[in-house]
Amino acid sequence: MKKWIPIIIFIFVSCSFTSYNNEYEEATISSYIEIYPSFELLSENQKTNKLKKECNVLEDEMLVHVDDGLTLNYFLEYEYYKYRFQGGSPEQVEDLLFPLFYLCGLDEIIEKHWDSLDYQEENYKKISG
Repeated sequence: MKKWIPIIIFIFVSCSFTSYNNEYEEATISSYIEIYPSFELLSENQKTNKLKKECNVLEDEMLVHVDDGLTLNYFLEYEYYKYRFQGGSPEQVEDLLFPLFYLCGLDEIIEKHWDSLDYQEENYKKISG
């Protein structure tokens, strides 16, 4: 059964990424600008392209976590840590992750595996020490 889990997740992700959910693009752009102010200087087309690339990166990172036998909780924590290490405040990162995951078709992952901002921040502080 364990052999099938990565395949099932890969199929799920492949199907999820067949569309880019424009409905969450503006919220994601606004949240990106909070962490990366220079993002505002890009044209609308450049912003969309950057977000589509970010969705591809999210997919790749998720597949690496699954391939390494890690849970999707670890994947979500990794994404939180990544944006915190890049200078986002706890609230800015939370405000980015939700629309970003919805934008990229990963809404089920964040809905099922996000414990709370306090939980994510507590774990972040343990590793950033």
